[in-house]
Amino acid sequence: MRGRVVLGVSGGIAAFRAVEVLRGLIKAGCRVHTILTENATHFVAPRTFAVLSNEGAEVSLWSDPTSPGVDHVTLGRESDLLLVVPATANIIAKMAAGIADDALTTYALAHRRRVMIAPAMNTSMWRQPAIEQAVAALKQRGAIVVGPVFGFLAEGEIGEGKLAPVDEIVGAALAALPLRGPLAGVRVLITAGPTREPIDTVRVITNRSSGRMGVALALAARDLGAEVRLLAGPGVSAPSGVPMERFETAADLGRLLGRRAPEADAVWHAAAVADFRPTSVAAGKLDRRQGGLQLALQPVPDLAAAMPRVQGRPYLVIFAAERATDLEARAAKKMSEKAADAVVANPIDEPGLGMESARNRAVVLTRLGVRREFVAQDKEPLARELVLTLAGEIVANRRR
Repeated sequence: MRGRVVLGVSGGIAAFRAVEVLRGLIKAGCRVHTILTENATHFVAPRTFAVLSNEGAEVSLWSDPTSPGVDHVTLGRESDLLLVVPATANIIAKMAAGIADDALTTYALAHRRRVMIAPAMNTSMWRQPAIEQAVAALKQRGAIVVGPVFGFLAEGEIGEGKLAPVDEIVGAALAALPLRGPLAGVRVLITAGPTREPIDTVRVITNRSSGRMGVALALAARDLGAEVRLLAGPGVSAPSGVPMERFETAADLGRLLGRRAPEADAVWHAAAVADFRPTSVAAGKLDRRQGGLQLALQPVPDLAAAMPRVQGRPYLVIFAAERATDLEARAAKKMSEKAADAVVANPIDEPGLGMESARNRAVVLTRLGVRREFVAQDKEPLARELVLTLAGEIVANRRR
């Protein structure tokens, strides 16, 4: 289990988004118990949360005249995070003042660990001094505030007050949970996406990598308890809840690896680094009216082979995109040449798979003789299977 979360839902139009937050937390392996305010039930039914979570979804402190509906003290002792989505002006003010007049605010007083709120309200309400002071008071007590963001509001206005994106809320919540899982406490560095090597000030040599697999690996490792850092190339979307640094060229990525790899227990080098770069970069913009152009290229240094490692640390996973006919042989050769601990081999010539695609298949080989083959599937579940496959070797290598 990734962690136990109490999801508080208060009465705003964004309450329906709390269902998406619930699904994101459950997908990441969390156990979620929902407590709704009475006003929240006018926007979304408690049964929706109960069915999706297979847990209770409480509204009242008293489910019947003789039995308490929420054992708030026990729940507060066992839960890792109280997450309120959406956090209306009313619930924020009550939490700051210590008012306990319903199931959610009573539980909030009994909760013993991290608190996170995702405010959503009209801009004028968000900017009221009373709400600003209440938010400041909660922050001072250690609460984490996610958003709100600028956008279209329910009243047809545009301004600050819209609920933060669901993936941002889920990512922040997962980052706030204690590290649990097979990679708990393991520091993982992941590279993702393409490099771009300049020809002139506007043109570059690049490749078709989207970085989707690297991002999926980062999220999978995070959900399995790892402390993850992502090094991302141009165009790669930033995953919520994962620290990220950007690179443009292979040289940029090399510098980041030189600084970050020694800190890591494992490196998943999924970035598609350009094999060649121009021997020189033209000043300004090349003009096609000058006629034909001959471009001289030079090999880019092998970043995986040059990665700083001491006594086999960090555990190094490389990726090999090769023809399907000699996929494993070429991948095994690369693993040996780069002194990697494992290689993930992907075919480059099968329709609908690989770069720019949402799907891929893979064969995993390790230096210790492990071989695992994965059928074509979406990259997100594939990434989780890859991380789980190598988790044991990564942890054992860390303990050496």
